[in-house]
Amino acid sequence: MKGGIILASTIRDVAARAGLSVGTVSKYINGKTVKENTRLAIEEAIKELDFHPNNIAKGLRNAKSFSVAILLPMLDSTFCTSMISSIESTLLPLGYSVIVCECHNNAEMELRKTQYLIDRMVDGIVLIPYASDGKQIEMIQKSNIPLILLDQEIQDHATDCIVLDNELAGYESTQRLIDLGHKDIAIITGSPNHYTSNGRLNGYKKAMTNAGLTITDDYIQCGDYCIDGGYEAMMRLCKLQKRPTAIFISNYDMTIGAYLAINYLRLKIPDDISVIGFDNFPLANVVNPPLSFAEQPTNVMGTEAGKLLYRRICGDYSDYPKTIMHKPTMHYKESIRQLT
Repeated sequence: MKGGIILASTIRDVAARAGLSVGTVSKYINGKTVKENTRLAIEEAIKELDFHPNNIAKGLRNAKSFSVAILLPMLDSTFCTSMISSIESTLLPLGYSVIVCECHNNAEMELRKTQYLIDRMVDGIVLIPYASDGKQIEMIQKSNIPLILLDQEIQDHATDCIVLDNELAGYESTQRLIDLGHKDIAIITGSPNHYTSNGRLNGYKKAMTNAGLTITDDYIQCGDYCIDGGYEAMMRLCKLQKRPTAIFISNYDMTIGAYLAINYLRLKIPDDISVIGFDNFPLANVVNPPLSFAEQPTNVMGTEAGKLLYRRICGDYSDYPKTIMHKPTMHYKESIRQLT
């Protein structure tokens, strides 16, 4: 205490309490391996002194931890987990370990996990955002940690982004169904305030409007980008007095849920309803008839995120902020049919 003010503990305090050198404590805090008895002594001193590594993060920022983080909304999302492998396979050969953090679709948890990663002094973060207000971006940027935004852009928060042309994916899928003679076309979409949801829904609406077709509110159903949500949305559509003849399901997990509902109701694809799903994951290859789908290049996007993050870690900001937008690849198979 000095002048009535309680001063935060420092790394020197921890070293003195543990009976070790500052260099040894610094080595441990930076994630390096130390002897077991040394680790126990340091952790006991940290606990007794209520020491927080972020108190010295600024002083240690020049030292690399050789760890990067992926912060994502949920691990049970097929899209999110598909990104982890390609990011990791890009950065592991470069000497970086990868920490994966899940915020469980919770904005407050996302901020807590962001602070945790800042305290861990990771060298870089790949963020698949949940909240759209940009608070997590501000925290990371204030800490001068390189950041790559994956899957969406956050308005008024300039940073590197790797995204899909979501509007084109929604437009192309809907237009194909229109070309086949369908007029009563539904969409299962994600949360209305989500970047990708808005893009894919806007593409659907644009195709319907350009074709002079009526956009029916009941044909726009939210499935929350999850299997259960896709199931419930499909059940709601099938209970309508006038069931749609075709549907575009705007993500993979909702496509699984919608298929479960279709099977439960004993409907036939495409005889009873034509279906276009999303992403080239196992479902597209095992269902009968084969599924039509809009594909985003998840492996390419993950690899690009890893490479761009490494460039930023190395200090190359020559093209900052950089946005890479990918076009979807459309695959039309036997799950859709021509109306006579």
